[in-house]
Formats: sequence, C-alpha cells, structure tokens
Amino acid sequence: MKDSVCYRARVQSSTFVRVIAAFALALVVAWMVGCSVSTLRAPTEPMFIASKWKDGKLVGRTITKNTENAPLEDVSGTLVFERVVGESWLPTFSDLATSVSLVPAHDGMRVDLDGKTAWVTADDLLSRQAYDHGVSFDEFGLTMGVDLPMIVAVAAERLAKSPLEVRDHAKMRRIRTERVVPGTPPPRPLDGPSFARENATRFILEGGRYLARGVANDGRFRYLVNAPTNQTLGGYDWPRHAGATYFLAQSAGLARKLGERDAQTLSGAALRAANMLRTQAMNKCGEHRCIGEGDVLEIGSAALTTIAFVEIASNGLDTSYGALARDLGELILSLQRPDGEFMHEVRRDGTAIDMQLPYFSGEAALALARANALTSDARYLEGAKKSVAYLTGPGWHFFGNRYYFAEEHWTCQVAGEIWDRAPNPEALDFCLRWQAFNRSVQLRAKDCVTDCDGALGVGPLVTPRFTPVASRCEAGIATLDAATKAHADPAELARLREQLRRSLALLARQQFHGQLDHLMADADAMHGGMPGSEVDWQIRIDYVQHAGSAMMRWLALPSSDM
Repeated sequence: MKDSVCYRARVQSSTFVRVIAAFALALVVAWMVGCSVSTLRAPTEPMFIASKWKDGKLVGRTITKNTENAPLEDVSGTLVFERVVGESWLPTFSDLATSVSLVPAHDGMRVDLDGKTAWVTADDLLSRQAYDHGVSFDEFGLTMGVDLPMIVAVAAERLAKSPLEVRDHAKMRRIRTERVVPGTPPPRPLDGPSFARENATRFILEGGRYLARGVANDGRFRYLVNAPTNQTLGGYDWPRHAGATYFLAQSAGLARKLGERDAQTLSGAALRAANMLRTQAMNKCGEHRCIGEGDVLEIGSAALTTIAFVEIASNGLDTSYGALARDLGELILSLQRPDGEFMHEVRRDGTAIDMQLPYFSGEAALALARANALTSDARYLEGAKKSVAYLTGPGWHFFGNRYYFAEEHWTCQVAGEIWDRAPNPEALDFCLRWQAFNRSVQLRAKDCVTDCDGALGVGPLVTPRFTPVASRCEAGIATLDAATKAHADPAELARLREQLRRSLALLARQQFHGQLDHLMADADAMHGGMPGSEVDWQIRIDYVQHAGSAMMRWLALPSSDM
C-alpha cells in the first residue's frame, strides 16, 4: 500500500509541476505576442475574402466589398465569405514568435511580395489542420502555434514564387476574419444558461449514428478519422473500443425508447462491436476471462468491456452478455487488493502484477458498480465501495492534496452512481471539491477569442481540448445527482449546475452538425463526430463516447435537478 501511495503522489506531484511550468510558459508567450494582438486595426473600408469550396478544397477566390453581389459565379462549389475585421503586424524576429501569434480558428495571414497578395485565411488553415502544429513542448504536454512552413508553402504557390523567396522577402501581416456562409441556418439554440433535454437527445443520437456508420461487419470501429479528408488513420485500442461500444449501446437504447427509425441500425452496430470483444478480444487469464492480446493484459480493457456488456444486457439488446459481464467482474474482483486498490495488470496464466496506471482503478470500480446493478451480487458493490474509499482517501494523502486534483472522472462517476446503495460523504466531499477546482479553471467567453465558454484551460493561447470537458461532465453530473440527494448546500448545487450547463453547451456547439461542411471532403460522413478541439479535427471514438455518455447522464437527471 505504501509503495502505491508514494507512486501516486510522485505522479501527481510531477504533473502539478508541469502544469505550473506550462502556465508560466503561457504567460511568457502571451507577453511576447501581446503587442501584436493589441494593434489589430479594422480596414478603412469593408473587405470580404470570397471563396468557393468543393469537396473540402478551395476552387476559387476573390476580394469583394460586400456579400450582396455574386462573385465566382462561373465556379461550382459552396460560396463562403470571410470578412476581414482586423489587420496587424507580426513579430517576425523568430519563427516561434510568428507561429504563436495567430489566434486559432480566427487569424490568418496576408502575404505581400512583388506587388502581389496571397490571403491565407482561417478556413485555409483549418482545412489543412495547420493550427496547433507549430511548436511542441513535450515536457509540458503542450502544442501551440500555426504550422509556419505550411503557410509559406501555400502563399508561395499562390504567388507563383518559391517558398525560399516568400520566406526571405515577403511581408507578412496578421488578418482576423469572421466567416459568413450564405443560406446556412443560425447556430444551434442552447437556451442561454440552461441546457435542455432535447439538446442532449440530439447530441446522443447524432453521435451514435456517427459511430454506427464506422462499424465494419467484423465489429471494428473507424478508430481515428481526419475529418477534413475523411481519411481513416492508424492505431487501435481495446479500452476505447469497449467504451465506444458502451456509448453506442446507450444511443441504441435511447433510439428504441424514442421510436427512432434507425434504432435497429444503431442496435446492430453495437452488437457487432460487442461481438468483436466477445470473439476476438476475450481470452483466458488463469481461471478468469480477460480482454486483450499478448502475455500481459490490463484491467482497464476488462473493466470497460464489463460496462459495455452490462449496458447491452440491461437495455435488452442481448441479455446473454450479462453472463459475460459477470465473468469479467470476477476477474476484476480477483485483482483487488485488501485496501481497495486494484492491481492493473495480469498475465495469461492468471498472475497479477501489482502496478497502477492512470484511469484504470476508477474504471474497474465503475465496472463493479454496474455489475452489481445488473446481478445484485453484493460482492461487486463491496468492491466498488472499497475502491471509492481508497481512491478518495489514502490514495490522495500527499502534500497539497486538498488544492490540486488530477483526472478523477471515473472515481466520481462511481461515487455518484452508488450513492443510493452505499453513500460515502467523504467521497462526495472529495468530488465536490474536485468540481470546484474544475470550475476555477473553467473559461468564459470573455477569456478568449476562440469558442471557449465552458472549456477548461490555463489561458487564451492554448486551444482547449474537449475530451477533458466531456469526461469531467460525466463525473460532475454524477456528483450533482448524489449531492442533490444528500441535500448539499443549495448555492453549491447551483454553481455546479451552471458549470455543467456551460460545458455541455460547448460540446453541443462543437459537435459536427453542418456548420463547417464546406471544409470537408465528405461532410455527411463526419456528421455527429466530436473533434479533439476547435482546431483539431481528428475524431477518435472516445471523443464521441465521453461527450455522449455525459449527455446520457444529463438526460437521466430529474428535470428539477437540471
């Protein structure tokens, strides 16, 4: 136990140091580019960059003074205007300074050389996924800035010059634009500070449809997709496959309940994905079933598969998966230590390896809680209780533990989910403090130019990621449910509700639903997908899963608690 606590303390302390260092770096970068940002000047007369896009590619461009005329009539495609709202100098004394000076999703460049001008707009950079690819700080886990060589290459092509000529002799200036797409519907209404059930329902069904379209006949997901090109990228992961199967089963159950016409399609996709787990991923580890490949397997894969199988059995898609969930639950119980912590790896011969990895303990506890709900086996509930007590108690006994938190979204889901069966006031206090910590780093619209209201971040220069928002909403909603039942401070509950509504609204705004179709080779294929950030348009299956499962938890709340 002592070694595990020390390991956890070292990991969290190291993460804490990196966060502080990253924050300091952001301040330095902010100072370096602040002068450029503050000198944005509006053009003396209206200026619109009119572009035609087809299949995600630019096919025509001109400059116009308004959107009333019909430029580029002889070119087929979607007409998009980018109104130039500001222009300023750029700090070109270093590539780093230039790279980080453009605000993601809003800033581009005007490149002048030999009397000619090339406009490299925000849409150009989004379509090429050039934002947040300028410079990486691996020690801090940060990537920021624009891909400057890409901008130079694009400008050189449009100016009919070599990249070296552009780099050495062109004059570069920042431009800020606002997009206008004629004939597009207004942004989704999200009811101001509230977040209505219909918004969550729409997100869940559209997210489920996105995943279902990507499930092959053998049950394999399109794991990672580049949205602008509709290209399937490499990699695969059994825990994320299981998590996506879980959410797909959730969306299928909701579709059946609502009488949606494609409910059977969603159900079929969920069952194909589950069958792949049952046939290709399931193995024997000693006397227990486990999930994975190789000689050493991880508890996380078994835990998320258990959660998926319980969902499939409990919502009636296929009740036979209940027995498999029980089998995996036995493995998880066998890997729990007397103090409540789990051993995270197991060999094929059944030998447990007492080491801990991020997320897996919380996943295992949630799996036991779900198995108990399905089978009423008290051993599973006892295992979940012991895990929650450890994760919110001895597992966090280190200096500064009341002021710093890492990612505890699985832990607090379990604490909230078993409240009716096994309330733990200390765990609830931990989760409420964790959500207060999240609230302290939650951004508001005034904090940045990007769509950041409801996001989590350390400042305006680092583009917020959406998956941490989604996973902490999963935990936050479970915490809100338990805190409401525990009659917690009404003011605290109100703050948590408002925090969650803003984050859920952000996820709903950013889900692909037709707002950026002109920049995609196959917009229909991307509909319902969840990007990594406002400028990272890679869609991984767990991005959709975490956001969709958070929406499912929101739907499960009584209306009075929303």
